[in-house]
Amino acid sequence: MLNKRFGQNFLIDQNILVSIPEIAGLNENDVVLEIGTGTGGLTRLLAEKARHVFTVEIDKKLFEVSSDILKLYKNITLVNTDILKTKHELNRDVLSLIQNWLREQNRAKIKVVSNLPYNISTPVIINLLESDLSIDLMVLMLQKEITERMAAAPGTREYGILSLIIQLFSEVKVVKTLPPQVFWPKPEVYSAIVKVVVHKEKYAGKITDYSFFKNIMYAIFTSRRKTLLNSLEQLKLPKISREQIKELIRNMQLDERVRGEVLTLDQLITLAEALYKLTKQGRSFVN
Repeated sequence: MLNKRFGQNFLIDQNILVSIPEIAGLNENDVVLEIGTGTGGLTRLLAEKARHVFTVEIDKKLFEVSSDILKLYKNITLVNTDILKTKHELNRDVLSLIQNWLREQNRAKIKVVSNLPYNISTPVIINLLESDLSIDLMVLMLQKEITERMAAAPGTREYGILSLIIQLFSEVKVVKTLPPQVFWPKPEVYSAIVKVVVHKEKYAGKITDYSFFKNIMYAIFTSRRKTLLNSLEQLKLPKISREQIKELIRNMQLDERVRGEVLTLDQLITLAEALYKLTKQGRSFVN
């Protein structure tokens, strides 16, 4: 029944399953999105606590199994589709389904509670945080390596794009490490439960153009061994010379040989905003 290409590992430890709704602090007012219904073990527990559960399962056979198991629950909406339209975009049909329901029920926020398939966890997390879905909280079971990247500090090997987007939109806490034997089939790696408190408004007023900021971020972290100066120069931003980039870096009290991977989120925002201003004005950076 299990389709390996979907990266599914079912949580089979009942004690851990029961703890998930508690970690999410679910109550009768909450609306939940679950990605990866599986056989419905977690879904059932979520539905017993929450007002409504939207659960998405890509695997047709698992969808049929879980539909039968969960048929008596009137507060569950099962959807047989891929949560991702592409690597960089969520399935708009799923988002619209949830948003329309929230509007009709006069609800604002949702919680995402999920044992995410390992092979889609990073794009799903990033796309959820960047989406227009009003997410209050996420409680996720993930590969431990992913959780380490989510909580990584500047200058570490794990620090990268995922770390920055998590920090930009939320605060993350690793709640519990899970050994392989609590899953079936047993993965080769450890997993962890993370709690992500979303606060999209924290940096909302500090970034003028989010797409521009992302381009800067990707340029720096896809060429980690390059200096910050060289990473930015290769972007060939309009109206910006190498000397202007040097001047900008110096005004930030940084060595021009520094690598971008050591910059904090606040430093990256300052950098991106200064570069954005230069592309619009074509003048030297003024501190």
